[in-house]
Amino acid sequence: MSAPTAARVRVLVAGDSRAMRDALRRTLTADSRLEVVGMAAAADEVVRAVTRSLPDVIVIDVGMDARYAIGTVGRVMAVHPIPVVVMSANTPEGGEAAIRAMEAGAVEVVAKPSWSVDPGLAALSSEIVRKILAASRVRPARIVAARPGERPAGARHPGLTAFATPAGSDGWTPCVVIAASTGGKIEMEPAAVLVVQHMPAPYTQAFARMLGERSSITVREAAAGDRLARGVVSVCPGSQHLTVGPRGEVTLRPAQLPSEDAPSADLAMTSVAEHAGPLAIGVVLTGMGRDAALGAAAIRKSGGIVIAQDEASSVVYGMPRAAADMGCVDAMVPLSGLSETMLACVGDLLSHQLKVGHAS
Repeated sequence: MSAPTAARVRVLVAGDSRAMRDALRRTLTADSRLEVVGMAAAADEVVRAVTRSLPDVIVIDVGMDARYAIGTVGRVMAVHPIPVVVMSANTPEGGEAAIRAMEAGAVEVVAKPSWSVDPGLAALSSEIVRKILAASRVRPARIVAARPGERPAGARHPGLTAFATPAGSDGWTPCVVIAASTGGKIEMEPAAVLVVQHMPAPYTQAFARMLGERSSITVREAAAGDRLARGVVSVCPGSQHLTVGPRGEVTLRPAQLPSEDAPSADLAMTSVAEHAGPLAIGVVLTGMGRDAALGAAAIRKSGGIVIAQDEASSVVYGMPRAAADMGCVDAMVPLSGLSETMLACVGDLLSHQLKVGHAS
């Protein structure tokens, strides 16, 4: 008796370009693991098709009107949350649209060659299929109003050692590593901040620019040889791994395999834990998979603090859950309370450091 055949992943293809929808349908139906169960254009049509076809994943093409795709993601996530993979052009405008779609609830993004149908789409088929299959394994949640954030209870502060990124005459710098952030203001003048977001290479420069427009402190895409600095947010370049040296210097290397989480939060967090010790703060936000769990454990083991986004405010609870399962999370905090909690933790570290300095 033969083994049962695995059910194919049901995909709804959406986009305002009929030519691109047809091209995507041809690409996806060529893979036996996928089944295209519908095609839709307008946002209302997409919502109706979700109810009618019950897809496992929606693929939305960002065409010339980025507002269409972003609005469609928002409508779907509000009415019937389903994993959404967004395809957006490899341009600054396309990068910004992809980031806004992720803020609206998309779980994966693919950088396509141009705004229009392009022969290069065929070269992306393996990446598109891989990301659809990965997305099919998660179940996004509606975002509900969350309670105000609370400061971690019982966060541990063993004897502080100097993180080797000097902040000048006023001491040493705490380092905050944020895994999978997709936007929002970052106001962390007392700390060095490193943002590690799973995002293709073309988009992280646009991501850094958007974060900078929302914040009063400097935001930059990290480059090899940079040093983490107080009051500066460094965004890890897409599709590269970043580690931090003993004086806060940045080293980059390209990902080796298309299936890798790149950039890797585990690698970045582990290197910060090694050199910042109890001055490290790890923050794990909504995201698929288990990346950041090992890095968060390394930060906790080094005496640092780990904060994770709570389930109620997470679109996908995979990464925070994985960190919590490691037993290394000091506090689960709603998205609305993360900034306040991070600042409180930095303040606690600096206050404790000052007391240690006066006592010595």
